[in-house]
Amino acid sequence: MPATPKELAGEALAAAGDTTSVTVDGTVQVAGRDAYKLLIKPEQSGSTIGSVTIAVDAENGVPLKFTLAPSSGGKAVIDAGFTKVDFGKPDASLFSFTPPKGAKVTEADELKAAGEKNGKADGAPGELAAPEGFQGLNVIGEGWTSVARIEVPGGAGLPARGAEGVPAEAQQFLDALGDKVTGSFGSGTVFETRLVNALMTDDGKVYVGAVTKDTLVRAADSAK
Repeated sequence: MPATPKELAGEALAAAGDTTSVTVDGTVQVAGRDAYKLLIKPEQSGSTIGSVTIAVDAENGVPLKFTLAPSSGGKAVIDAGFTKVDFGKPDASLFSFTPPKGAKVTEADELKAAGEKNGKADGAPGELAAPEGFQGLNVIGEGWTSVARIEVPGGAGLPARGAEGVPAEAQQFLDALGDKVTGSFGSGTVFETRLVNALMTDDGKVYVGAVTKDTLVRAADSAK
């Protein structure tokens, strides 16, 4: 998962396409260094992402700060930046290492070869099998308003209001978690955050994306 301004900027720029506006929005100082502000904004309506700002070092082009602001306004959802930067060349002695006596040393190439061998024989390490009944996901739309559609194994959604065997208190709790919505797809519940929202339909489908509630409903309607 990206964590540094450079990694976050790489993800944002890689996703930029015909549905994106990219402009230079003045200059700023970050960690005591002059930087250009690169402003990335969706050209589509319906996204929960308002803008992405990347502060790029004016001297060497390294991203120094990454800020993602939601379309709803308020505090940034992601605000990652350096407070101190030194582009000086580190001393070679910093990378010297003497293994303790009796330690077994394995070269990186040997470790990689062993991992590839084990992966071919036994399957890739950490690879999980898909749950039974899982049909994968489909992407609806494009650009900033893309929505992922996931089939829940068994086709079961949240209990419908008045469903047999569901206590009234439990139903009230479930209702408080999200907003009930309807459309040509049927009915379901939308769970919202400032950035990523999800719609779970009563027949066990999930639509999720960095989009508004209305965009989720339209995606579900179009997939019907």
